[in-house]
Amino acid sequence: MNEYFTDDEIKEVLLDNLDSYKGIDSYTFNDVFDDLFAFDYYIIGYKEAAGALKEYGIFKALEEVQRWDIATFGHWDTDYTDPETIVNTLKYIHASEYMQDMLGRACLEMYDETTTENVNKIIKTLKEY
Repeated sequence: MNEYFTDDEIKEVLLDNLDSYKGIDSYTFNDVFDDLFAFDYYIIGYKEAAGALKEYGIFKALEEVQRWDIATFGHWDTDYTDPETIVNTLKYIHASEYMQDMLGRACLEMYDETTTENVNKIIKTLKEY
């Protein structure tokens, strides 16, 4: 059985990719987040997406996405009839919260640049937690 939407899963993606962002001019952790979690699909395929939602809890997932949509857009914007859309939005939400938490623990923010020093700080923090 796969475990979906876990902090460990997000941490692994970050640790596997952060080194490649060291010292990129005018690049921020927000850009890193977009590259790793916003511009790519977490799950493609109705069957796997539906299975992930069932394992996670369909109503729990819908509630989290709805709450985030309302806080972000002022209304429920995500297509709740499409499991792929729900799982990808949920992954985005979880990754955003996790990354912001880890950056905060490293005394960094999403709009800090990905200097070698800053990337090393977040990698160290990720390994500690």
